[in-house]
Amino acid sequence: MTVEIYGNSQWNDITPLIAWQGLTFSRNDVDAPDAGRDMSGLMHRGRVASKEKMNIQTIQLTRDQSSTLQTLLMPETIQVRVTPYPRTNAAHTMNMYTNNVKTTYVIHRANGEDLQSLSFPLIEN
Repeated sequence: MTVEIYGNSQWNDITPLIAWQGLTFSRNDVDAPDAGRDMSGLMHRGRVASKEKMNIQTIQLTRDQSSTLQTLLMPETIQVRVTPYPRTNAAHTMNMYTNNVKTTYVIHRANGEDLQSLSFPLIEN
């Protein structure tokens, strides 16, 4: 499987930066405004759409790797291509938005390099 982000006029493969078991997929439903339970307890969903969501956890990155990845994630909306996508078993390109890119630092290194790990969701527009 490969995960690529479009930036700087090219596709950038971020697969080598993803941690072991650091990629999860989910589908989130968007319900109608009147969704909920009535007085008898019957659930009314009224799903109007569904959105794909990916949660990504990276390996520990060097400063340069982290900076490059965070630059790719900076625009509000990005293009992401997953090959093969688990639901379709084919290449799938989506417009997604990034949110809450969390950075964890490992500060003390013998060679003076601070390592960083990123965790972030990508949510289909």
